[in-house]
Amino acid sequence: MTPPTDPLDELHPEVRALLPRLAPLLGPPAQAVGLDVARRRFTRLLALGLAGAPDVATSDLDLGGGLRARRYAPAPVGAGTTVVFLHGGGWTVGDVADYDGLTRRIAAGCGAVVLAVDVRRAPEHPFPAAVEDAVRGTRWALDHAAGLGGDPSRVAVAGDSGGGNLAAVVCQQLRDAGGAQPAAQLLLYPNVARGADQPSVAAYGDVPFLTLSDMAWYTRQYVPPGTDLGDPRISPLEGDLAGLPPALVVTAGVDALRDSGRAYAAALAAAGSPAELLDLPGLPHGFAHLVALSSAAERALDDVLARLGRLLTRD
Repeated sequence: MTPPTDPLDELHPEVRALLPRLAPLLGPPAQAVGLDVARRRFTRLLALGLAGAPDVATSDLDLGGGLRARRYAPAPVGAGTTVVFLHGGGWTVGDVADYDGLTRRIAAGCGAVVLAVDVRRAPEHPFPAAVEDAVRGTRWALDHAAGLGGDPSRVAVAGDSGGGNLAAVVCQQLRDAGGAQPAAQLLLYPNVARGADQPSVAAYGDVPFLTLSDMAWYTRQYVPPGTDLGDPRISPLEGDLAGLPPALVVTAGVDALRDSGRAYAAALAAAGSPAELLDLPGLPHGFAHLVALSSAAERALDDVLARLGRLLTRD
């Protein structure tokens, strides 16, 4: 009988070498340490992994109704593109300030104005608060793209992990509502399907960058008891996937959510919505947070942003 393999052996050597250094920021489980500690260590992880971001002009905006966002404007702005960014963190940890280093890189890498929406977090604001904020923020960007310095026909919505979930949901919600639509969607290692029966969960559910234990804890914080997890606003894979904007779906090879993202890309294509799947072997969930620590992660993010830029500028 072949002995079981250690999933950590599948990580890129650079990333695997980081594990001892990052161990205090990746464990123990969020449930064990509690919300405040989980948030503080996530902040420290992103500060370390996103250090050295490019200098991009920023300004804070009031979108109305208590919703705020931060605008990032590189110099020069490229082809009039705008990216609405919805941050990850399991709808529970992370905020616009934590993601500053990533949004700066998106703005500089795509030559795009980025609008980072400060969506409300659970458990203080459970589902559907984050969905409502993500939809309102994207609609605001579509309505004000020209004032932001962009072209209203070249607005993308993007997010990572839980933010990738929100970006997928936003595209479905805005299609159903009619009116202006995003021109593209970027879903970075998104959580788009309920349940834990995908092979990647079994294979990588103990990898410390995102464990099955933490996934379950995030969901409990976000989703009120008794809520149907099949609601497409929670599990967009179960929604209508026809007529959606072109998608770039990025999956990490050593990630419990890998198969969730792969399934979403395949389902989009089957429904007639253009979808490109970029699968990145050797990288873990959250690799975009590690670009200051790993050249492999940095190269991967550069590739993602180049592809997004091409998606937004094609006619």
